[in-house]
Amino acid sequence: MPNLTTADGDRPGRGGRPRDPSRDGAIRAAILQVLAESGYTGLTMDAVAAAAGVGKATIYRRWRTKSDLVADAIAELSQMSIEAPDTGSLEGDLRELLRWLVGALNGPLGASTLALLSALPHEPGLRAAFRNGPLGVWRATFRQVWQQAEARGEVHQPVAGTAVSSTASAPILQRWLFSGEPVPESFADEVLADVVLPLIHARNLAGAPSDPRGCRTEAP
Repeated sequence: MPNLTTADGDRPGRGGRPRDPSRDGAIRAAILQVLAESGYTGLTMDAVAAAAGVGKATIYRRWRTKSDLVADAIAELSQMSIEAPDTGSLEGDLRELLRWLVGALNGPLGASTLALLSALPHEPGLRAAFRNGPLGVWRATFRQVWQQAEARGEVHQPVAGTAVSSTASAPILQRWLFSGEPVPESFADEVLADVVLPLIHARNLAGAPSDPRGCRTEAP
């Protein structure tokens, strides 16, 4: 059994010092830092305690296992998101959203997520936390942007959940995963201008009413 008594007097269990909620933010930030620097296999209670500047007992008071600790870190990733933008146009909303995605992938959130990917297939609990946490938040944000565009009449059929909606983020995620290099913001603008908006335009035309000659008309 490890000796969890530390110099600052923290001890796990009922007899220990009451948990200090003010430390939670620093500890969660330390979890993401260690994940980004050392990967999932290098994530230990000792490493997190050292990065957070707290005693190891402080870590064990919050999480009894490494899986518990990482699941909480995944929940923290959900907070590093963006509210659905509403610039008044689909193009503006998607540009803001995709630029945010690029910035997130190039920063601590992306590095932490990348470190977790190898563990997810072998950890059902972590996989569920990731699906219901960051991925769920991301899907909801994108869905709101598409619904706003539909309400403004910019798209004529529901887009959320379709192959067209996937083209907004998929090229960015693919480049991030396989290139091993930061994704430039200009690439997000290129995806929007050359892939997403033309597909939306084509989809709107395909759903436009026909004129008496059987030709598609430009929808308003």
